[in-house]
Amino acid sequence: MGTRCRYHGHVRRVLLALSAALVVSSVWRDASACGAAYPGGPVMCEYPRNKASAAKPPIIRLTAGYAYTSTTLLFGSGRRADLSRHAVLGGVEVPLASKLSLQVGAGGIAGGALTHGASRDEIGPGWSGYVGIAGRVVDGAGAAPFVQLTAAISTTHMLTRTLTDTPRYTAFDARVGAVVGKTFFDALTPYAVARAFGGPIYWRFDDEAVTGTDLYKYQLGGGVSLALLARKVDLFVEGVAFGERGVAAGLGTTFF
Repeated sequence: MGTRCRYHGHVRRVLLALSAALVVSSVWRDASACGAAYPGGPVMCEYPRNKASAAKPPIIRLTAGYAYTSTTLLFGSGRRADLSRHAVLGGVEVPLASKLSLQVGAGGIAGGALTHGASRDEIGPGWSGYVGIAGRVVDGAGAAPFVQLTAAISTTHMLTRTLTDTPRYTAFDARVGAVVGKTFFDALTPYAVARAFGGPIYWRFDDEAVTGTDLYKYQLGGGVSLALLARKVDLFVEGVAFGERGVAAGLGTTFF
């Protein structure tokens, strides 16, 4: 009796292992790569499509989103300011090759503040624009994750409002990044992201013209994107907890 129970126990374990393997293989079988680039959100994916559309590459992808940023800026001689900023951005993504895409976008600065000492300078209105590329270096076939590399340059120009003046704030930024993630069920893509960046900032700090830079020149975070409507619409949310902190959310639509 004990031998029979042990036998049935081994059989159950083998069946469970085979079932788990089948489930995992079905989840990973057609997984395709999505990622995130500045200012956040998924890069164009090669989703599995029907035979009629599979022969045609995606033509264009349009995106719209919101981004909140919180960081600290240094202006030399011990001067520093804490920046919080709200922005709305729209973009266009065009495939250059099967694993490489071009991104161009712009938007408005919706509000925020620069806090230094007892002063709190409100910011906005303003604008921001960017251009970048994203390339997939690991496809993520089978159980492996995908890996994307990104690069972007951007500029931001906005008004700041003190008690007596409205000094202009201008920043230039160049950043590179890496995205690692996995697409499940051909639709759900969790990912981790790391970025490094830098660039000058021009402002008037207490009525003195200054040039500054970010205290934190990196981002470490993660996000998730979800493809809907036959994978022609995607939603995303991204959070960065380390370095230049922030939250981004938005949607995109892909035309084939």
